[in-house]
Amino acid sequence: MEKEKLNYFDYMALAETEYRRLMQQYPELAALTKREFEVFAQLLTDKTQVQIARDLFVSHSSVHFHCKNIYKKLEINSRRHLLIKYKDV
Repeated sequence: MEKEKLNYFDYMALAETEYRRLMQQYPELAALTKREFEVFAQLLTDKTQVQIARDLFVSHSSVHFHCKNIYKKLEINSRRHLLIKYKDV
């Protein structure tokens, strides 16, 4: 059985629905900027900060700066704590 491919508008609607679900479950994520949210999503993977920087086309120091801001806004102090707190994301 072949999977149905989503068109652009269906994909965007699905992304918006998922974003709203996340904001309801974790309202503190609304404090993140768009770029911080992109870094946050990458931090949930096994990528290093250098790999995240490469994927987002920014410097490693920018990723480090965003991580510090993310940790402060989410009231956590490490990537490990982030992974534990947001393991269901």
